[in-house]
Amino acid sequence: MNILAFLVLSGLGISSGGLAQQLSPSVVATAGGVARAQTMTLEWTLGESVVETHQATDRLYTQGFHQPTLHVTEQLVGSDAVQEFMVAPNPVSSHLTVTAKYVRETPLQLQLTDMTGRQFTLPHLPATAESMQVDMTRFPAGTYVLHIGTDTGTTLKTYKVIKDQ
Repeated sequence: MNILAFLVLSGLGISSGGLAQQLSPSVVATAGGVARAQTMTLEWTLGESVVETHQATDRLYTQGFHQPTLHVTEQLVGSDAVQEFMVAPNPVSSHLTVTAKYVRETPLQLQLTDMTGRQFTLPHLPATAESMQVDMTRFPAGTYVLHIGTDTGTTLKTYKVIKDQ
């Protein structure tokens, strides 16, 4: 009787092992992607509903798959110690105010790009001025990217700007 029970239990264990679930590294998210270069790989997801990270002294435990240890540092351009910008109001309907609160010796170049890639050069923000208004009435409603940069072409800050009717 014991041998029969052992054989039945062994058979059930082997058959249920064949039907067991297997974990695969997949993510249910609204968007994501992978970019590879010679020295690094960047994987990202957008819209994961729950993610959590716990770190011990020698280990990193994550919930989700795209949570590497990432250290981000801000790179200051030139001799400017503090770069502080403000773009308001956003969304804008008529005039956009661009404020730059840091000391500089050269004017700032402002460039607006729409979602199709068309670029619009705006007036320079003089080195002596802290802010200026940009007339947005000539632009159609939509989403734009405002690039604030130096006259040498280095981008200092980028903003998403929504233009209302």
